[in-house]
Parts: sequence; structure tokens; C-alpha cells
Amino acid sequence: MKKYIIIAVGLSLAACNSKKDASVDQLLQSNDTQAMQLKLQQIQSQTDSLHKLENKLRTRIESVNPGQTEYVKAITVKDTVYRHFIKIQANIETEQDVQVTPEYGGVLNLLVKEGQYVKRGQLIARISDGGLSDQLNQAKISVDQAKSQLQQAEIQRDLAKTTFMKQQSLWNKKIGSEIQYLQAKTNYETSEKSVIAARQQVQAAQKGVSGVNSQLAKTQLRAPFSGRVEQIITQSGQVVGPGMPVIRLVNPSDIRLKAYVPESYISNIGPGTLAEIYVPSLDETFTSKVSRVSSSINPANRSFEVEVKVPDSDAKLKPNSNAQLSLNDYTAEKAIVLNVSAIRHDAKGAYVYVVENEKAKKSYVTIGEESNGMVEIEGGIQTGEVVITEAPSKLEEGNNVKISK
Repeated sequence: MKKYIIIAVGLSLAACNSKKDASVDQLLQSNDTQAMQLKLQQIQSQTDSLHKLENKLRTRIESVNPGQTEYVKAITVKDTVYRHFIKIQANIETEQDVQVTPEYGGVLNLLVKEGQYVKRGQLIARISDGGLSDQLNQAKISVDQAKSQLQQAEIQRDLAKTTFMKQQSLWNKKIGSEIQYLQAKTNYETSEKSVIAARQQVQAAQKGVSGVNSQLAKTQLRAPFSGRVEQIITQSGQVVGPGMPVIRLVNPSDIRLKAYVPESYISNIGPGTLAEIYVPSLDETFTSKVSRVSSSINPANRSFEVEVKVPDSDAKLKPNSNAQLSLNDYTAEKAIVLNVSAIRHDAKGAYVYVVENEKAKKSYVTIGEESNGMVEIEGGIQTGEVVITEAPSKLEEGNNVKISK
């Protein structure tokens, strides 16, 4: 019995050792939680042993060589242009984003599709005219008839005028009777009135044509500006009425951004101010300038409105999208600029480490504006000095340093 127990224990230990020796990839594929737990304990034990060895070695090195060299990264300070930006939330808009509506009621016939680009004045839809075309044809016939009557009236007037002129000439010579002269005069005056009446009939008929044409024009929907058919609101075959939205038309080339800036920045921001627009939905940044600044302050939130035109040649931007607007409110043409991570702090204030005679030296600095992880240094270091930008946290003044490349 004891032999069997010893054999079982041995097999169990062998299985455990086998699980420990298995690779991490094999264990992850096996989904054996017990084996993974054993492997984790083994790794932790090895890690603890390595940390103890590391601490012993560091302690020994420090005792043998107390002035050991620390490897750091550094830059030589140079003058550069520094720009500070304020960041505010903004909304992408377009002045040309409208719903096209008809002025006439009838059955709709669309001539465009969603996403299609159209030009200003292009016919985009028709509405059944309800017999207006027949009325137009009848009105044109009336115009032709009125013109024909005018032509006849003018011929009769010209004939009456010729007769009257002859009778008047004879009457002036005392030839012929007064009745003949008066009849000729009356005929001429009457024919002249007939011509005037015929002309009025022509004008009335032409107005009728214009009126029907005006009504027919309302059955045609034309693009009010060049742009993209963003949405088909009403489908072909449906009955529409005056003012009923049919198509949403957007001009993507007129994209702009509007935002409200706190009143305290009003003296630093104006037309021409550099602007950077980050659009999260595209993960893309656009560069532009402020095109307009409102002339008044909103009393509700003590802010003023700015407008920035957004270059979008690929028509990626969508109206009503959110964006982050960065406005350049301060610029220094010659400035010393460091990464924020190079700045350290103690009880005396902010400082950096500079390299002097291959040793780390504290240099207390005056910090200016900070933007996008960079900070302007207004005093404490000068151009030409070598400033440590990355170093071990235990670096102290007087340590030997070597700049790594």
C-alpha cells in the first residue's frame, strides 16, 4: 500500500513540474487555470529573486563607485518661435444647408439622387402641373389670334388713313362734299381705336401666357445654389404641397466653424488669428485663420463669437459635427521652449538640470505659457546651454552624466 501511495505522490509532483515547465503560450491555449496559476507563481518567484539580485548589485556598485555616471538625454537650448493656443469646443456649420420646398402642389418626380452634386439653377424635381400645360397652349393660341386681329385692324386703319388723307386734300381744294370728308375722317378715327383695342387684346393674351408660365415654373424645383443632395426627404410618386420639404441640399465648400471664446481673450484674438481645428470623427487636423469676430459680448456667458472657414477640398466634413478649436492667442518670436517633462519641482520652485562639466547642475527657471505639452521658459537658462530632458528619477545635482544618443 505504501508503495502505491509513494508512486501516486510522485506522479502528482511530476505532473505539477510538467505544468510548470510548459511554455506560457501552451498554457494560454490549454485554458488550464491550475497550470496557469502554478506558472504565475513560478514567474513571481523568479521576479522576486531577480529584484533582490538587482538591489544587491546596485548597492555594491554604489559602494565601490559612489560617483557613477547616469545616462541622460539632453538638448542644446535654441531660440524658437513659441505659440500658445487656447482650446475650446466648436460646431461645424454651413450657411448653405437648406430644405428645398415646392410652391405648387402635385405628384413629385425627382431627377436627382442622394450624394449627387448639382449646380445652381439645375432642375432637380418636377411636380405634375394639373393641366397647366394645356392652359399654356390655349393661352398661346389666344395670343396668335389677338395678333392676327391686330394685323387686320392695322391694315384697315392704314386704308382708312389713306382715304382720309385724299378726302382732306380734296376738301382743302373745295372739291367734293363735306359729308365725304367727314365720313373718311370718322372711318380713320374709328380704325385707329380698333388698332388700340387690338393691341390691348394682344397684351392681355400675352399676360395670360406669362401667368401660366409663372405657374408652370413653380412646378419645377431648381437648386438654389451649387451643392450636394444630402438627403431625399420625399420620394418620387408622392403628393406634395407648398412648403413641404423634398430635398436637403448642402454646400460642402462653404464649411465654417463657430465657437464662443471667453471675454478675457478679446484683446488677443481677431480676424487673421491662426486657428487649428481638430475633428475627432475624422481624427484629422485642419489649419485656418479666424475670418470673423462678433462685435458684441454675449451677456449670458460673457463670451464673443468667432468664425473660422475650414478648408475641406475633399468634402469630408459634415455640418453639425463637433470639433476642437485651438486659437493662437500668444506668440513669442524668440523663445526658449522645453517639454513639460523636463521641468522638476522642489521647495524653492521649478528647475531643470543642465549639463556643466559633465555633471548635472540645478538651474531654477521662470515658467511662462504652456501649450500642447511645451512650456515657455522666461528666465533661468540661456541659449547654448545643454538641458537634460530625460533622466532617471534618482538623478541629483553633482551626479556624473553622459548624454545618450
